[in-house]
Amino acid sequence: RLSSLEILLALTFNDDAAGQLKDNSQFISNLKMLVTSSTNRHLQRVAGNLLWKLEKEETTIAKSHETSTISDITLEKYDIMLSYSHSDKDLCYRIHDCLVKDNFRVWIDRDQMHGQTMVAMATAIENSDFVFLCMSEAYKQSAYCQSEAHYAFERQCYLVPLVMKSGYRPDGWLGIIASGKIYIDFPKLGFDVAYEKLKNEIIRYRTNQTQSTSTKKSRRHGLAPKTINLSVKSDEQNLSVEEYPHCINQWTTTHVRSFLINEKLESLLPVLGNMNGRLLHETYKRCKAHWDLMFQTFKAEVAADNPEKLLTVDTYIRFLDAIEKYIPIVPNDSFKPSTSASMFCTLI
Repeated sequence: RLSSLEILLALTFNDDAAGQLKDNSQFISNLKMLVTSSTNRHLQRVAGNLLWKLEKEETTIAKSHETSTISDITLEKYDIMLSYSHSDKDLCYRIHDCLVKDNFRVWIDRDQMHGQTMVAMATAIENSDFVFLCMSEAYKQSAYCQSEAHYAFERQCYLVPLVMKSGYRPDGWLGIIASGKIYIDFPKLGFDVAYEKLKNEIIRYRTNQTQSTSTKKSRRHGLAPKTINLSVKSDEQNLSVEEYPHCINQWTTTHVRSFLINEKLESLLPVLGNMNGRLLHETYKRCKAHWDLMFQTFKAEVAADNPEKLLTVDTYIRFLDAIEKYIPIVPNDSFKPSTSASMFCTLI
């Protein structure tokens, strides 16, 4: 029974399946009975999550968007919400403990709560500055983790992807949500270096927020200004254009930035400016396969970097059109560029 409900929870991310479940009044009634009367906490948890996805999530997101248009000035209860799989708990707990020592206010579900789990999760996301996605294959396979990440994404929270396992790179739904963001790879960098990079990312975002809008109140955090050591260069610095190869897969980070500047797509520098050509190529493929979702991802990233900037559909379309000529031709590809540049790229 538990496995069946977990499968149904995963299916709720499909709109058609969710609609059919929502219309089944007997099923909804049984879920409510499980939440209130079951002695099995795991059944309570999955039943509560199903009810949240089917009855509450959509209206909660809509209300949050209405609220966000009323006022941009908020005082969050937490600095950070940690979204993680229980399989990665040791590393996540270590990150949590260090953040708390640095006086950050962190929400984490240490006890794998049951009952009104999704309500508690949603409240934590709504009242946090940042949501850290602790990425691993176990995280991707968990319907609970997908619910958390999806809700945070729909809320347009500032997401920071953390790699939990050596060599892991997200794909599927997690790859889409994390696309265009800089991963902080704890196994690759080592804990101390990765944690410093994580703190710098927090400071970078808050510094941009403070500088961009003078009406916003500075939010309290646990790092003194003298410890700021930003590793990310501002978009206004070093905007010289370097000639780039015809094949996108040969581009360096400098080539990518030169391409964006040359095509007058500087507004996308915060989203794509730290990628090399292969990562940009992968992002392009995701844009073609998930046009609307990737546009919303780009838009949220641009706004997160500078709330006064708005990514337009025109800019997004110009980006896709401009980059297409540098994409290599792949046999049986459903979206083949047909330019001499891409043909050259294929030949080499």
